[in-house]
Amino acid sequence: MDRFNVIFDIDGVIVDSEQLHFDVLCDLAPDYTQHIQPQQLIGLSLAETLDYIGVPVQQQKEITAQIVSVYKDKLSKSYLRPGISRLIAALQQHRIPFGFVSTAPREVCLANIGLLELSESPALISGDDVARTKPHPDPYLAMLKLKSMDVHQTLVIEDTDLGITAATQAGIPYVYAWPHALSVAEQYQQATRIIGALTDIPQFSKINFV
Repeated sequence: MDRFNVIFDIDGVIVDSEQLHFDVLCDLAPDYTQHIQPQQLIGLSLAETLDYIGVPVQQQKEITAQIVSVYKDKLSKSYLRPGISRLIAALQQHRIPFGFVSTAPREVCLANIGLLELSESPALISGDDVARTKPHPDPYLAMLKLKSMDVHQTLVIEDTDLGITAATQAGIPYVYAWPHALSVAEQYQQATRIIGALTDIPQFSKINFV
């Protein structure tokens, strides 16, 4: 595959943020997180997370705003995963199309992507942009359409089974799983390959980003 496109998940792929999300949630909703482990929430949207831990619907709008605000305040470049900034800079240099897909609210996505200091507005499908998010294929189908990507020339980097299922159901043939500290419950059975570093992805062998 000489020509290719790249779609990145964000939380857990661009930023190693899953523990930060959980810490903020515990601080703001301590009554609902006493018996919850962060691994239980991997891949869920914020709305799904609040439903899962039992936050009443009438309280969710207020607590969502608080979570987003505190998360953004605590976010820093130290959360970027190894090599991701150099890889994306190389993709830009080689004019390789790429985009971002996430279940998170758009505001959170933009804060995370902002750490990359891109020279142009990112192609983004957030949890706010589709009626059905992962594990449904809708967000990946939306990105393929947004960027006019040939599905057969597209690869995805994900950290969750939900995301891998979504990408696979969208017909994307190359779906790489990139684990992190909170990925222990993920199976990655549908992944093309489990990688330990971005350099393990064969499509990246011809671009120098190390």
